[in-house]
Amino acid sequence: MVSQVNKVVYLSKIVLVFHLLWIAHCATAGGGAAPLPHFLAPVTNYTAAVGKTADLTCRVQNLTKFKVAWFHMDRKMLLTIHETVVTRIPRFTVSQDDHTTWTLHIADVTREDRGKYMCQVNTEPMISQVGYLDVVVPPVIVDELSSGSSVVVQENGNVTLTCHAEGNPPPRISWVREDQRHITLSKRRKVTKLEEATLGLSKVSRRDMGAYLCIASNGVPPSVSKRIELKVQFSPIVLLPNQLMSAPRGSSVWLECKTEAYPRAVTFWKHNHTMVMSTNKYRLEEFHHDDYTTTVKLTIKQLEPGDFGKYLCYSRNSFGENDGTVELHELKREQPRVNKAKSDRESEEMNTIEHFPLEREGGRGQSHVILDLEDSRIITATNNNNVNADLSKGTVEQKSQLGRDRSSANIFTSIMAGNAGPSVCGRQDLCLLLLLLLIAISALHSHLNR
Repeated sequence: MVSQVNKVVYLSKIVLVFHLLWIAHCATAGGGAAPLPHFLAPVTNYTAAVGKTADLTCRVQNLTKFKVAWFHMDRKMLLTIHETVVTRIPRFTVSQDDHTTWTLHIADVTREDRGKYMCQVNTEPMISQVGYLDVVVPPVIVDELSSGSSVVVQENGNVTLTCHAEGNPPPRISWVREDQRHITLSKRRKVTKLEEATLGLSKVSRRDMGAYLCIASNGVPPSVSKRIELKVQFSPIVLLPNQLMSAPRGSSVWLECKTEAYPRAVTFWKHNHTMVMSTNKYRLEEFHHDDYTTTVKLTIKQLEPGDFGKYLCYSRNSFGENDGTVELHELKREQPRVNKAKSDRESEEMNTIEHFPLEREGGRGQSHVILDLEDSRIITATNNNNVNADLSKGTVEQKSQLGRDRSSANIFTSIMAGNAGPSVCGRQDLCLLLLLLLIAISALHSHLNR
């Protein structure tokens, strides 16, 4: 019932159009000398993006009683007659400016709105002009016609990645790696960007593993992309930075085992045919560098004799297994040698009262003061060699005479003289008391020798 009503309404509009055309024709025939309408400018082509607004303008001079109508030629659809909107699509409107300009407005442009639009005047014969509305569409990647988000291939195999996109104008496809590394097309050809609809890789290696971006663009923002992750399967490879190591007892040492495998391998250490587990003595750490590289670090604390020997790093995945050996040897520590020999010149009969620095850096320095226990005499020497030389020669009486020959005043003068070395006395009154005591001893000794 509703469809029949719509048909009746549509036919009524068509009848109304022909009626208006007939009235205009009759008016023209009766007027005789009235000038006929003519176009002032062609209808300008227009380009609009999906969702935007498009405006098509038609300029007519001497319109008088004639009417202007807009048609969508591709759809074969009447849109407007003069100021009346005939179509039931509310996005279409019409406006008039100074009786010469008629503009068709299309809001929220869709892809179906693209095509030829006719501006027609109902003269006899009818006059018209055609403009074109181009609707640009940003690119859209069609997942059904493209590779999946994850592609798996075995090492040394071939693989082709595809990417299909739609839009207006037709999009351009380019490929890049997500990590910005080169795309290896062959041994001699590496590119950072490839502009093709498909990406073909031959004899794929583990270094080709990673995420690839398919980017579609056609000049209409925004550009779109799809991430395709390429996974290359291969059996484990074990790499040992150090295969022979040495360490002393009681120290700590760590062993490293680097593996490459995909799917990621199960890696562990063995010692004396026993799997090493994390304890207070052993610490296991695992570091993932990328999709296929892993480092397993074994730390051994407080090395004991049973900790030395061979350590096996074993790695296994669904495609195979591999291992490597590290030999840990004990590093012997050398015992320090103690020299217990004493110089023959060091006599127990000597007692050093005070030791002063010798002359250096331009300073005066002080002599050594040595007390001979047998003779109760004080002997002065400029250095150790002279002291040893004096004491190694002669009898006790000769050594006593040597002490007398060396004036006591010289000794005291040397002690009290200002120099770079430290003072015998910490205070002046103590030094004076010591001086008086030494003079008294010297006088008593001289009196007894008389």
